[in-house]
Amino acid sequence: MAEFYKMPQASPTMELGTLVAWRVAEGETFQSQTVMAEVGTDKANMEVEIFDPGVLIKHLIQEGAEVPAGYPIAIIGKTKDENIDELLKEFEQVKVELATPQEAPAETAPATPEPVVQKTAPAIAPPVKVEPRSWMGNPLPPLFLEPPGDIRAAKTETRVLASPLAKAMAKDLGISLQRIKGTGPGGRVVKADVERAGTRGGGRAIHGPPPPDQALRNSPMRKTIARRLLESHQDIPTFYLTATLDMQGFVDLRKALKAGSPDQKISYNDLLIKAVALALRESPQVNASWSAESIHQLGRVDVGVAVALPDGLITPVIRNADQKSIFDIAAEVRELATKAKEGKLKPEEYTGGTFTISNLGMYGIDQFTAIINPPEAAILAAGGIMEVPIAQDGTVGTGWQMKVTMTCDHRVIDGAVGAQFLLALRKLVETPYLLLI
Repeated sequence: MAEFYKMPQASPTMELGTLVAWRVAEGETFQSQTVMAEVGTDKANMEVEIFDPGVLIKHLIQEGAEVPAGYPIAIIGKTKDENIDELLKEFEQVKVELATPQEAPAETAPATPEPVVQKTAPAIAPPVKVEPRSWMGNPLPPLFLEPPGDIRAAKTETRVLASPLAKAMAKDLGISLQRIKGTGPGGRVVKADVERAGTRGGGRAIHGPPPPDQALRNSPMRKTIARRLLESHQDIPTFYLTATLDMQGFVDLRKALKAGSPDQKISYNDLLIKAVALALRESPQVNASWSAESIHQLGRVDVGVAVALPDGLITPVIRNADQKSIFDIAAEVRELATKAKEGKLKPEEYTGGTFTISNLGMYGIDQFTAIINPPEAAILAAGGIMEVPIAQDGTVGTGWQMKVTMTCDHRVIDGAVGAQFLLALRKLVETPYLLLI
């Protein structure tokens, strides 16, 4: 007898699923444990199976559609000739009741404003000679190094000598007189100077009109992130602890590991994961979670690592990180990060962490705070490792430092407990040979 095949709940937190691809065609016979479809959840794309053999009679939704878990997505039966008229009527009623997202009224995007042409320019012209500059080790494009044409030799005085006609033309064209080199008597700006500057874009916006506004539909992952983080921010009483760590030992250790094992890629984040895992072992009060009846201090140390994706954030988990070597952690982090970016993480690879690290140091961030990932009791936000002036023994030199900020659930972690954890972390970071024991 024909029946609905419904959108499975492919992950524990899935509320909506996107049908990425059908793997069984209409009229095709399938066996037990056949992969029916690929479903995009709030965390990853997953293959979903069916456990009884049969025939896929009809697809009810198309690839790319987003529907709730439990929503009919196909009709299956024993033979492809079964009568499905009643099921189709029932599905029409289900569509009305549940109002599938793809049939909901489309959001009206705000009207795109007319392009606005910039009619002002900086009051002071750049110097004629510009030294070569770079950003993060890469040379800047010529546009940033040398202004075009005669405009770079413009006067820098507040008041510019110009004929009345030249002033009127410059105002009409949106060109600053201070960026035009005058060729008239005494450097006076005349009509020809304005015309020449106008043909070279002197003062108008060089990047063209702004792009139109866009309404980007929220993905299931983004919706889940929004819901969970709002709940975390509203329900958990948090406080923050910040410490500045001496990272010279980390820098030296990473250099030594790279020299000793050039084929092994070790990042500062890999070293930090190991240090945090060992600090959690010394501070079981932090490796814990809250419930109304009790605080659960967890024996396992499973460290989540935040990974940025186009649709949001996911936290692959390094299981038993305190028992693994730095090289094992590095290899596992790379593997999980790759799977996360490909949307191939399994639920057991991103759930059940006991503590999370969020590191934005690679983006040049000095310090930030992060929101706790429930049911964990804390999260560590790590900034960049910076070379800074350091006073030592009455002299000033340079050294490497990093700021970390721990967000704590005050129901589980008191200030002194959090401070003791950061003290244990400081010891491991500033004496990094302990990570190799």
